[in-house]
Amino acid sequence: MKKGYLIAIVMLLLLSGCSGKAYSYNPDHSSIFLAKDGTIKSALVEEIDIKAKSEELESFANTEVEDFNMLNAQNQVKLENAGIKKNIAKLIFSYSSFECMEEFAKFTQDNSFDLKSVEVYKLSDIDISRMDSIEIPDGIKGDYIAIIDGKADVYTEGKITFVSNNMEFNDNTAKVDGFNYIIFK
Repeated sequence: MKKGYLIAIVMLLLLSGCSGKAYSYNPDHSSIFLAKDGTIKSALVEEIDIKAKSEELESFANTEVEDFNMLNAQNQVKLENAGIKKNIAKLIFSYSSFECMEEFAKFTQDNSFDLKSVEVYKLSDIDISRMDSIEIPDGIKGDYIAIIDGKADVYTEGKITFVSNNMEFNDNTAKVDGFNYIIFK
């Protein structure tokens, strides 16, 4: 019986390894996360001097989210994570849209990023040739494109293969400033 469980676990590990690396969002600094389905998350990560507790931070953040959601029925925010470790406070939010993220940042007076627009598309669903200022070099592979106008540290759900304007990137993270596009798997 134990041998059957062991074989099942090994098979599960092998199968999950074949599907490629799964990227999660656990940032160590303020940033945004772009999922393949266009979902946007943001993290606010700051060092704090006071002896606050994670529960207090979570309660405060939940109150902000509830107040915002009551005023903006169309644009919904969800608190995904709130905690404090070694005087570092971290809040992670998910949004129904970029406009929602933008409005929530205004509501909470969060200026940790400066973005004018963010859009994610499946490359097979759009005609790049009809888009001005987007030129993907030959040989670049990827399934998704994130078009970003503004300044932020960006995490993607898949491995980044190209970032325009020679912007810095590594694995699934990139620093963007201005109009940029990111190709990722």
